[in-house]
Amino acid sequence: MKDIQASLEKLAAAFDASLAASPMLATLKRLAQAESRYRDGRPLQPGERTQLESQGNISADWDRVRVGIAGGVQSEVGLASIRNNRFDGDVLIEGFQGACRGADGRIWPAGMSDCRVAFAIIGNASLHRVDLLERQVIEGGAVLSGIGELTCPTPTLFSLGSAIHPGTEAGARSLWLRDDLTLEACMEALSLPPEAQETLGGKIAAALAPFRSAFGYVGQGASVSSARHIHAAYIGPGSRIAGASLIRNAALLSAPDAPCLAAEDAWIENSLLQPGTRVESGGKVSGSLLLTRASVAWGGMVIQSVVGSDTQVHKGEMTASVAGPFVGFHHQSLLISALWPEGRGNIAYGANIGSNHTGRKPDQEIRPGEGAFFGLGCTIKFPADFRDAPYSLIASGVTTLPQRLAFPFALISQPLSAQPGLSPALNEISPGWMWSDNAYSLVRRAYKFESAEKTRQGFFASCLFTPELAGQVLSALLALRAAPPDRPYYLEEHIPGLGKNVLRAETRVRALAAYEDYLGCFLLRTYAHAPRAAWHSGIQSIITEITKAISPEPVAKPMLTAQRPRLAAFRRAIRASLLRDDTRGRQIQDDYAGFHPAPESDAVLTCLDQDLADLNQSLDAFLKAP
Repeated sequence: MKDIQASLEKLAAAFDASLAASPMLATLKRLAQAESRYRDGRPLQPGERTQLESQGNISADWDRVRVGIAGGVQSEVGLASIRNNRFDGDVLIEGFQGACRGADGRIWPAGMSDCRVAFAIIGNASLHRVDLLERQVIEGGAVLSGIGELTCPTPTLFSLGSAIHPGTEAGARSLWLRDDLTLEACMEALSLPPEAQETLGGKIAAALAPFRSAFGYVGQGASVSSARHIHAAYIGPGSRIAGASLIRNAALLSAPDAPCLAAEDAWIENSLLQPGTRVESGGKVSGSLLLTRASVAWGGMVIQSVVGSDTQVHKGEMTASVAGPFVGFHHQSLLISALWPEGRGNIAYGANIGSNHTGRKPDQEIRPGEGAFFGLGCTIKFPADFRDAPYSLIASGVTTLPQRLAFPFALISQPLSAQPGLSPALNEISPGWMWSDNAYSLVRRAYKFESAEKTRQGFFASCLFTPELAGQVLSALLALRAAPPDRPYYLEEHIPGLGKNVLRAETRVRALAAYEDYLGCFLLRTYAHAPRAAWHSGIQSIITEITKAISPEPVAKPMLTAQRPRLAAFRRAIRASLLRDDTRGRQIQDDYAGFHPAPESDAVLTCLDQDLADLNQSLDAFLKAP
């Protein structure tokens, strides 16, 4: 109970701290002053009203149209650039001069023409052909063109503080949107018990209640063109909207160097989009949070979900899920009720990762684990927990039963042959297969993540060599070693963590070798990358345990000398897999060689060779040191 209370207090304090530093909340406070900002303007002079009418402008009550005064001094109104508009209710025109730059670089003269405006504050912006602009604050430098409706029908927080429900489709879990939300904070909120979540939700609602805005917002330098329906939207400074179908009760939280984009029939409602996010080409986002650089496109749908940085949902559907960074989701596939903050995985075409395979309530979940790869046309039945099987692959066409899996780098495939007395629904597991037989895929993905993050640390400094992952591999190795001997196959009852799969005796032997090989490489890179004096207690502990498990030599230098041949063997195994692919391709396709580089020219192998050279150089230095 104390832990729950502490977590609740931590989350409530984090929300308070977020609000105190929130640029979005600061803008909400300014929007609350919109009416007094209007009153600070001055009425039109008779000659100004006459000029506006002569330029095709009309108003039922010109006394409610005011112009800006900057610092108590009458500003340059720029009446000549105000043509063919209709004004209703209270409207403040702060003055037009100069030009504004649109998202495409095109220069637009400041001013407004062919717009219907009601209850609005208009800065030094450029507005043309807006069918209805109502209850809006438009900041200077914004460009608005060819818009259907830009309105704020009811007071709004633009989804700040709104509850969404990743996890089960039954909505049992909740988290509350804020502009600086992280995956870690999402999981902390989702892990609270229901009573604590209800308490937290009440505190958040009370804290935000005074800040509801009666006005929509278009920030400085934002560009909005050819959009049909925009209602109760926070369009942050520098945002770009082009051809969006709907933006409703949502916030685009652009940063100066990372604008949000909503384009080409984008549909966004009840959501927050962090800087650099994109929704385009018919993408739909509802009740969700997109973290920095996430994207939804080509008809992809995201509902009640959190999409991690650099994850792209294209064509498929994500519902009631948390998907961490770098998830490849580029095809027509389904992800439902997944809590996957670790991300770094892939969802292939036709994968069905869904929550309701029984016809009963859709109240089950999956925890895919870091680096999970769901193959073509696979079907994953819930509940499922693969967190202790990172970087595993579910092969094409496989249907998995509800299970918990605890073997990293595993391949789950259809059985090669039936085992007498076993259910045909059981799949076959090959622990460590991704390391022993498909390491090219792991290396390629590591470099792909580096490229997206614009870093160059090398394969052996990647997320594949964390103490946490090494600990999972070590646990799997020890579990395989503890298995009863002289069996033709193993099940969960023989080796806990196998899930609903069968492990052949000969596959177990190969898995032991693969795990020992990974752990040997982990030892080599750990000693080479940092002096032991810099190791924290967690690294020291796992190094000690790994050394006991795979090396008869406890002294570091002799142990590393014995393990070092694994690096060259790792490189040979990757090259051999590329050669197999190359040979097969040449046998099948006549022009294969003309469009595929030879294995020795492969870019991934070239990068790996450099990383191996750097690692060996560091090892030489360590081994030669006194």
